[in-house]
Amino acid sequence: MKSILLTTTALVAFAGAAVAEVSFSGEATLGYNNDVEDGFYWDAELGVLMSQELDNGVTAGAEFTIDFSDNNLGEDLRSAGYVLSLTSENAGLFFGDVGFAAEKHWVAAGAMFADGFSEADGETAIRGDVMFGGVDASISYVLSNNEETDTVENDLDQLSLGMSADLGQFTIAAAYQAASDEAPGFYSSDHGAAVDPTGSNGDFSQNEIFGISAATTVAGATVRLAYADNSVRDSIGIAASYPVGPVTLSAYYVIESLDEDGFGLKAVYADGPISVTANYEERVNALGVAEWRYNFDGAYDIGNGLVVKAGYADRETYANEVFYVAGEYDLGSGAMLLVSYADDDANATGDEVGAPEYQIGTTVEVSFKF
Repeated sequence: MKSILLTTTALVAFAGAAVAEVSFSGEATLGYNNDVEDGFYWDAELGVLMSQELDNGVTAGAEFTIDFSDNNLGEDLRSAGYVLSLTSENAGLFFGDVGFAAEKHWVAAGAMFADGFSEADGETAIRGDVMFGGVDASISYVLSNNEETDTVENDLDQLSLGMSADLGQFTIAAAYQAASDEAPGFYSSDHGAAVDPTGSNGDFSQNEIFGISAATTVAGATVRLAYADNSVRDSIGIAASYPVGPVTLSAYYVIESLDEDGFGLKAVYADGPISVTANYEERVNALGVAEWRYNFDGAYDIGNGLVVKAGYADRETYANEVFYVAGEYDLGSGAMLLVSYADDDANATGDEVGAPEYQIGTTVEVSFKF
């Protein structure tokens, strides 16, 4: 992304003052969709990144996004994604819209049920990171949900811990999150009403969860073993991947304590202008019935900036088929033209169809990055 870099010098009474850097970036989109958007849609936003070197090797930083217009030709100023940070070579402290510690470090082995660590989506959190001797560790707390509703009396909520390490022949990852202190419908002294601490984030889990995983390489294959417990169930997963020329083959098997075992097979081909992914997954549900899903996704780089994509998926769980075909044309200098058609006969995936997450219906969109 191109950006404008403004370098300013503080007005001080002595020479050698530190130099602050402020960079700006922007995105703008105009499109038409005949289903989800029901016509034209548009959006424009500005990103701001500021940094200042302090004493003792510490750098202070701040970044945020301003949404100028979102399907609105009038004034629509709204800030989002605010992050304030203090970082050094081996440590960092972050406040604002940041990922949680467990989410940052956890690596699963296949589709495990019990490893549903909370995933940040606009919450306000504070996180500390430290790196030493091949070990990276983090700790975080949540201050408010993604609807800006503070926890009761502004307490810190849901301790989250994460660690990853490279031990030479092995790499390991461990994660823990405490149960959320706030039950759904807790009373907020700030807002005077019962609210849900998860806000609108469907990936926020209130469970206490622990997980540990380790990986190594054996005869060219990468093998990972993982265990997770969410206080209701536990999962044990094993996954492996192996490259064969331009094809990477992978598989996993997960044993669930509630007898909902599952497995998956995947093949990814990438060679020159062609890339193809084929994936199949199956698991036994709580009723003892096998549920399956599969998908195929492909892309062909025609050249001169034009890429054609297509995909198909079928899921027994939702009894629906998903199909998409699209062309993406790079106009140069951060500009992109998209023409796509996507169909989901059960609309189970909303407006995120296929791996590229296209909108249902016909879409023509031009986007710019500055």
